[in-house]
Amino acid sequence: MTQILRPRTAGTSKRQRLAPDERRVLILDAAQALFFANGWDEVTVADVLREANISKGGFYHHFAAKENLLDAIIERFTSEALSAAEAARAKTSGDAVTRFNAFLAETNRWKAAQGPQMKFFMDVMLRPGNDILFGRITAAAATVALPIVMEMIEHGAEEGTFDVPDITLVAQTIISMGQARRTTLDSAFSAAKGGDVERAVGILDSRMIAEAALIDRMLGLPQGSVIMTNPQEFRLMLNAIGWS
Repeated sequence: MTQILRPRTAGTSKRQRLAPDERRVLILDAAQALFFANGWDEVTVADVLREANISKGGFYHHFAAKENLLDAIIERFTSEALSAAEAARAKTSGDAVTRFNAFLAETNRWKAAQGPQMKFFMDVMLRPGNDILFGRITAAAATVALPIVMEMIEHGAEEGTFDVPDITLVAQTIISMGQARRTTLDSAFSAAKGGDVERAVGILDSRMIAEAALIDRMLGLPQGSVIMTNPQEFRLMLNAIGWS
């Protein structure tokens, strides 16, 4: 494994007493740096312990296994993306559809700028035999995203822009679309890895157009109201990942 461990001096090698929240952040920071640099398979819990200078007891107080680190990193990554999207929505004037589209557009822009992170997640999610990890990643992301999607739908319904039969059900259905994208993502990134970036963009574009059409119906909107695709952002994402 290509280690990224930083040298420590005698004065800094001694473990410090940390508050539980501080220790958890330290462990996550170390795991995230190692995963992004070396990949999921190449990093062990022992590597994380060394990088964070944390004892086994300190680690297992917060995380039961390596997979729990992945859950927490996904939740952190998703929260950062949604925070950027929420800020863009808050700055946007107009009705609920306009603000919802601003949210979606910023989500795409933010992801396109996260090359190493996106590559790591795609490698883990789409590797053959990694069905369980794919499920963990999408479930962790959904846990963070669902309350925000529900809030946006609720505001749109109160405003009279959205006409939905059940806010929770519609939000859950929208989230489940993302959890069902594995085949599409696999096809798109396989095309990009093979050098056919435009085909990859087309696959992603077609899928997101279809999802947007379904969301229009669920929110009681005219077709073409929700915009979930931007081919240029897809190209930027592929560039950032390094598959173009």
